[in-house]
Amino acid sequence: MPSLIADYWRRENGLGLFLDYDGTLTPIVPNPEQAFLPREGVELLRNLCRDPQIQVAVISGRSLSQLQHFLAELAGEEMTLCGSHGGEIYLPKKGEFLRQPDRQELPQALALIRADILQQLAASDYLNQGVRIEDKPYSFAVHYRQAEPPVKQQVMTLLTHYFSANPATCRPFKLQPGKEVLEILPATFDKGNAVAFLWDNWRLPKGCYIGDDVTDEAAFAAVNQRGGLSIAVGKRPGMTQAQYICPDVAAVYAELAALLES
Repeated sequence: MPSLIADYWRRENGLGLFLDYDGTLTPIVPNPEQAFLPREGVELLRNLCRDPQIQVAVISGRSLSQLQHFLAELAGEEMTLCGSHGGEIYLPKKGEFLRQPDRQELPQALALIRADILQQLAASDYLNQGVRIEDKPYSFAVHYRQAEPPVKQQVMTLLTHYFSANPATCRPFKLQPGKEVLEILPATFDKGNAVAFLWDNWRLPKGCYIGDDVTDEAAFAAVNQRGGLSIAVGKRPGMTQAQYICPDVAAVYAELAALLES
């Protein structure tokens, strides 16, 4: 089948291939702990990593440790893992960090915000109404996928108000929306920044980013600015900065398989 990426690239020099994880390489599932990569996805990534002309990076809002868990079978491959929206950049085969946040001051500052927000969520009994907190090393996320629509809106309002009411405490952080989730993370953690960093580090002329979430829009913008190829998964036309759209994860797999065959 034709390949958007192959047609753009034409195997002229190298290609940087940037891939989101949830909703792109694996379907969105009710329990994030069950978002394992299908066997087909494992084999696709392995073959892409072994192509000498392609540099592969997985860029996710998940922590680095979570990415390592889900991609453990690929630990020996030439790939780059970017956890925490690019705040952590790691080479698993070499066991080396290209980017790593402050391990002490950042978690301490974040803990103060978490304690306040947890207290407010508990006081409103939202934690018994489908809302939960997911802790990460350098951020935390408030999930409300399982909550009723009125509760979802109330939680979003609560978090937005907290940030506006506490500018000094929250200044180093940002409130990042995602699919049925709001994440509190350092303001410098950004997928677009991670793409630019790796693109410069690899010194490759062409790059492609595939993602599905609101958090991937910054990456689409970074790729577009550099003349790269951006592909959104499951988006409607006009609702994304991406140049092209894949309907679902299966279509992403078909595109990646076609790239390998090109």
